[in-house]
Amino acid sequence: MEQLAETSILDRLAADEVNLCSAANVEHQSSTRLMDADLTVQKLRPYFSHLGIVRLAETTGLDRIGIPVWMAVRPNSKTLAVSQGKGITTAHARASAVMEAAEIAIAENIPLASISASRQDLLLADKVVFDGRMLVMKGADEPASDAVDEWLEGYDLLKKSKVFVPRELVSLDFTSARKSRHYCQSTDGLASGNCLLEAVIHGLCERVERDATELWRFKRDGAVHAQCVDPAVFSDAGISWLAERIEQAGFLLRLFDIRSDIDLPVFMATINPIARKGTYLHFDLAAGYGCHLSPRVAAMRAITEAAQTRITNISGARDDFDPSEYAQRLAPDLGVYINAEPRAHWQFDEPVPSQRARLDTYLDPLRKRGIGSVIVVPLGGEECGMSVCRVLINELESPAGIRKHRFGGRALNAMLLQ
Repeated sequence: MEQLAETSILDRLAADEVNLCSAANVEHQSSTRLMDADLTVQKLRPYFSHLGIVRLAETTGLDRIGIPVWMAVRPNSKTLAVSQGKGITTAHARASAVMEAAEIAIAENIPLASISASRQDLLLADKVVFDGRMLVMKGADEPASDAVDEWLEGYDLLKKSKVFVPRELVSLDFTSARKSRHYCQSTDGLASGNCLLEAVIHGLCERVERDATELWRFKRDGAVHAQCVDPAVFSDAGISWLAERIEQAGFLLRLFDIRSDIDLPVFMATINPIARKGTYLHFDLAAGYGCHLSPRVAAMRAITEAAQTRITNISGARDDFDPSEYAQRLAPDLGVYINAEPRAHWQFDEPVPSQRARLDTYLDPLRKRGIGSVIVVPLGGEECGMSVCRVLINELESPAGIRKHRFGGRALNAMLLQ
């Protein structure tokens, strides 16, 4: 398929921002969208066959909590065959599952033309080339500088310049073909939306969330307890409903403010049985994470994701689950989440609705912490009425995966500070 008509990424994002600001509404139960959840799914249904989606199923009833969770099934995928979706309503959960399945399908078969060149050729032509060393797989190296590779064009939102990124790095293929590859492929920073800006904001928040999660792992128990938040402090009907559902089903909800020095709200939620005979098992503790400019939305994302984690464990739908995990005991250090006591002194200020739709409100916290590069790589999807992109921020920490370099500078500093 030919590349889309030449329109600069900045122009696309500027136009999207105007439309998103118009759509912003304080009553929205999730992040700002151009259209509601039901309409998003309705618009994508004609493309399910193209995307490989053969089934949508509600899995809420597999658990007794009742927080909506859906799944979308793609049996011929190159990655996981099942994508999960969660939300405050059935419509949100269904749309979440569909969009996740769709974005992965696009990343598995990116419908954009590549540029064939060596890194050396691009540099000699004064092109900026992405430094992929932190995303190299274990046992692999980056291609030689004179080796011809396939490249996609991205854009650095902070440096305001085009960047060429290896196609392999932003593609997804977990089949045996990956053995001959150079980069660790991941869904980290992969995102979709009804427009490119929706996708970029989602991907950027996910990168900040993953960075905060990695740094959070180095916190001592006392610091973890100090960040335990009483969900009631939000005075939000949606969050209160989620907390009540969990409590009434006989589970304990714990919510933690895990934001890092990057001032975007990030929360972690855990759910575990209140009463337990004997030792807790590994899957008795379910966790979820969320990041957004709105603390309320970030907390809601974390709680609903924890509920989704429980149902994913119950259903056994993940292709990469090892059955032996169900018999494993909970690691002793994870008991810190079960034993934490919520604190009610917290106060979270909500941004005005239009701020949630402005790209700079998400970029400014990164600029202030000295982050010098935020790269967005459009991956296509417009032929299906959506936009998919991958957000790359080298200076932020990434999940472990199968990368050669486990920790970056921020994680090493976090270790030294403990």
